[in-house]
Formats: sequence, structure tokens, C-alpha cells
Amino acid sequence: MKYFCISHVKDVDGLGAAALVSVATGAEVLLSDYDDLLHNLSLVPMDVDHFVLCDLGADNANLGDFLGKMAELSGRAKVTYVDHHFMDGPTKRKLRRSGVKLVHDVEECSSILVFREFGSHLPPRARLLALLGAVTDYQDGSPLASKLMEQEDRQFVLLEASMLSYALGRKAREKGFAEQVVRKLSSMKLPHEIEGVPQAAVQQLDEVAKLGAVVRRKGLKLGRLAYMVTTQYSTGNVAKLLIGAFGVPVGVAMKEKKEGWYEVSLRSTSECRVHLGQTAGMIAGKLGGSGGGHRKAAGCRVPVDGAEEFLAALSKKV
Repeated sequence: MKYFCISHVKDVDGLGAAALVSVATGAEVLLSDYDDLLHNLSLVPMDVDHFVLCDLGADNANLGDFLGKMAELSGRAKVTYVDHHFMDGPTKRKLRRSGVKLVHDVEECSSILVFREFGSHLPPRARLLALLGAVTDYQDGSPLASKLMEQEDRQFVLLEASMLSYALGRKAREKGFAEQVVRKLSSMKLPHEIEGVPQAAVQQLDEVAKLGAVVRRKGLKLGRLAYMVTTQYSTGNVAKLLIGAFGVPVGVAMKEKKEGWYEVSLRSTSECRVHLGQTAGMIAGKLGGSGGGHRKAAGCRVPVDGAEEFLAALSKKV
């Protein structure tokens, strides 16, 4: 049986999920971001027997096209969709009615869900690799991840996860790096064993340490959130630093990815009053943008000329 997997390119959870699918099934892997997902779905080979999509989904702006693509794929192959981002009931029902096997749980990260789905075909070390995604997606306290963590040295897992996350922040734009990481993880290499990862992680660590001072100087506070426009690749790091620098429940980092549009990363603490992914996605959608994510970590796109309105509306909610 021929397998093909598309998974999220930008974070440890997406790369870990791809590696675990590859180990379990021998799947060819294509890494994708949200912006090019619809295009990449059209690249699934015609002779594939089983297609697996991990850690990626559509927002309200292109949901109809996404559902149409998934239905088309399920008409010619078995399709398994593994994801943990918020998904409403009607979308779940449409996917299942089209023949897609939906493996969805907002409490667990995608790597853990892949481990649960394909565990019988995975070697023992795969448990540790699945936990890397749980740690970096702040979901290692979830029901299954916490059980799996009890079987590992927690400090070891945290160090490996952080090392890979920081290395991605440094080298993700380097062509082929993410693909190299997936190949090495698929061969059951740990992050510290992958060439270039430890060195890149230390370089990024130094950059983030210096970034703290920049965030304190350039960030701005608006009610219960703090925000900043940045050119940093790892906007998630900036969002987290904003929370600490200004003592607020929500940090918002904005980067102009293409002219006229901000790519926004949002992070929150337990003191945030709303589900960050749902709220940010709803507000962005009203401004002509799109987005979504988790309770404490989310991302969206908003027009630059709508950023002020986005921040004001978000501030009232959080």
C-alpha cells in the first residue's frame, strides 16, 4: 500500500507527526504551511492508496475549498486527517460524510494523536518523539501525553524538545532543513543527534536572550494584552516574551509577511478569559483575514490597515 503524508512545516509538532507517519507507514512526506495547503493537496499522487494529513487545517476563509479537496481525495484513496485545532461540529460532520477518517482531539497535540493512531506500527523510541510535539505545543499535561511522559525522563524530553524548537526558529527558512529533520526523526534520531540542531539551538537561544530587551523597549500594552510589530521569524517567541515583559495574560506579535498583511502569533496564560484560537479567528475573519488555533496559542492573518481594530477588539475579549 502506498502512503503519502502532508504535515505542518513550521513547528516541532508538525515535523514530529510527519516523522511518525513515515516510520509507521513508509509514507512519502510533503511539508506545508497553511498558505500553500490547498495547492499542496492537489499534489497528492494519483496512485496513493492512503493519504494522511497532519496538524493542518483550513480557516473560515477557505474552508469550502478545503472540504472539497478532502472529499475529492477520499473519493480515490483512504484519507486520515489528524489534527487538534478547534473544529466546529458541522465541519467534522462534513469531513466524515465525505469518507475522511477524522482523528481529532483538542486536548492532545498532533504527534500524540499520530502515536495513538499508528502506535502498533511504531518502535519504542517513537513515544519520546511524540512527546516533543506535546511539550512545544504546551500540551504535555494532556491525558495521554502525561501518561507517556511518566515513562520518560521528563528533563531529557524537555531539553530535546526545546533544542529542536529553537533550532527551527533559527534555521526553518534554510531550504531543506525541515525535511532533513523529518528524515532524521524518521530514523529515530533524537534532536541532539541531528547535525546542526544543537549549534542552531544555542545561536537562537542567544538571540532570544537579547530579544527580551528589544521587546521591553518596543512592545506596547493595551489593556490585558501587549503587542509588537517584529521582523523575527519566530513570532511565537516574541509573543511569549511580551507576556513576561508587560505582566499581561496575552502577547501578540505581528510580522508583515506579504505587503498589506500581518502574520500574527498569539500566546496566553491561564488568566486569559477566552479560547485564543476561536477568538482571534473570529475577529480576524470580520476584518477580511483568517486564523485559529488552540486555547493558549493561536495564529491569524489580518490586513495591516485593520491591525488597530483587531487589537482593540481582542483587548476587550481577553
